[in-house]
Amino acid sequence: MTIFAACGGALIAAGLVLLVSELTRRAPAPGTPPGSRALRAIVPGVSARRWLLALVALLAVLAITRWPVAAIVAAAAVIFLPKLTSGRDQRRRTATLEALEQWARRLADMLTASRALEDALEASARSVPDAIAGPVGALARRLSARTGTEAALRAFAADIDDPAGDRLAAALIIATSRRGGGAHAVLSALAEMLGRDVAARREIEAERAQHTTTVRWITIFVCGFTVFAVLNRAYSAPFGTLPGQIVLALVAGMYAIGLAWLHRLGSIPAAGRFLDAPAAPVSPAAIPAARPVPGRPR
Repeated sequence: MTIFAACGGALIAAGLVLLVSELTRRAPAPGTPPGSRALRAIVPGVSARRWLLALVALLAVLAITRWPVAAIVAAAAVIFLPKLTSGRDQRRRTATLEALEQWARRLADMLTASRALEDALEASARSVPDAIAGPVGALARRLSARTGTEAALRAFAADIDDPAGDRLAAALIIATSRRGGGAHAVLSALAEMLGRDVAARREIEAERAQHTTTVRWITIFVCGFTVFAVLNRAYSAPFGTLPGQIVLALVAGMYAIGLAWLHRLGSIPAAGRFLDAPAAPVSPAAIPAARPVPGRPR
């Protein structure tokens, strides 16, 4: 009865925390992806729903086995295994780079029609690849609300959160200070560079797919063995002692290190960003735009 009372109390506490968080949540700035920022700050890319599932898994395993280490491992598995066993992040970044390439080419073509850079940026949001539709749409809304062009472009780079987005934003900021001079050539060159990068990444992803397959098979084996150990009480009885919990923690730690190492082998590291975000959050209702003055820094 004690374990069930503890589980019930933990669920009530979690519900109260989520209720207070929802009631006190502020509206996000335009272009900000939905989700819990506090939880994402702890483990990037993990949604509040995943955290709730991890809590349920922890309580369920604790109630069934009464092994604290197993409960913690189950919660960690719910949080981290989807990221380790899938190449979704790599595919998403490749799709983002490909979308940036198409957008840069389209924007360069718009600038050849003697159109102002700000007008071309706003018009480009009407037809943009899905992978960057949110950031480009937020950029257009900021510009239409007369936000400063440089601040809007820096916010756009922050929304993309990729060095390629920084390069595009920096090129557009420089072009704005020069009244659009040379923007077509720079955007075309960046599009060519992004195209080569995308082609190389697709070849690398095809070669490294075997690492993801290996991680999935190891995960299936570990899950199957765990189910067997839980069902076979005679086999798993030693794990209920303090030394058994220590051994279980060591084994789980070694598996976690091995899976993380395999995931790292199958991942393509990204270079760090170099463009700073705007000093304050930029919203469409920001202060009136301050158009750049040629030859004078802002």
